[in-house]
Amino acid sequence: MNKLMYVLLAFCITPIAFADHHAPQTSAVETFFCSFADGKDMDDLLKVAGEWDAWASNNFSKDYRGYVLQSVVANDADFPFDTVWLGFANNHQAMGTINDEWMAKGGKVQKKFDSVSPCSSHSLMTAMAVKPVENMGGPGFLQISSCEMNEGSDMASLMAGDKAWAAWMTDNNMPGGLFRWFTAVGEPRGSKTDFYNVYVASSMAERGQAHDMMMAGGNQALQSAYGNLATCDNPRVWHAQPVGGKSGS
Repeated sequence: MNKLMYVLLAFCITPIAFADHHAPQTSAVETFFCSFADGKDMDDLLKVAGEWDAWASNNFSKDYRGYVLQSVVANDADFPFDTVWLGFANNHQAMGTINDEWMAKGGKVQKKFDSVSPCSSHSLMTAMAVKPVENMGGPGFLQISSCEMNEGSDMASLMAGDKAWAAWMTDNNMPGGLFRWFTAVGEPRGSKTDFYNVYVASSMAERGQAHDMMMAGGNQALQSAYGNLATCDNPRVWHAQPVGGKSGS
């Protein structure tokens, strides 16, 4: 494992921000891990997602944004599924309301999803912005790593490190944004992950620019900001495609 070797550039589309002298705002995240049915592919999934978008606009009473993720740089042996459905709501009560509405009224659309890309698991997390991205809402690339807090670490120290690292990113014009997703409900019983670091870039070239900056001094600044607060595994990169939802409720 790498000791926070990389703070991830991730693409997260949540209405959250980190401000001095204020507790960080958070939002709710849900994930579904899915695989294509025989003979089905991404085109089939996006067709159903388009139907879901129209349905969500008319049936959800709370804001919700959905994305479909596919791996770009990853070892497929570590991820025995084809896609991830990623959804965001303003808070967990809103997410619960959306889940209630989906279970009560979304059965027909659910059957269409199941015929194209059935999902094997569902989890809930809490998202926090370390450094928001400028153009939220569009497609992008998420570099994600699973992390464990080391013994003696605490949230206050982690957030102090976030403040220092976000300042370095800003001062050095590092592209992209940084988010953290805290595990909550639905993680595998054997999981030791405390949170996911998620670095967002608008393109693979932008992600590569950030990588070069890490190699040219960013790693030292990262170590100075965080020290030995957490241990993270090797990152992987996913492409996130927006598929709609509900906005303006």
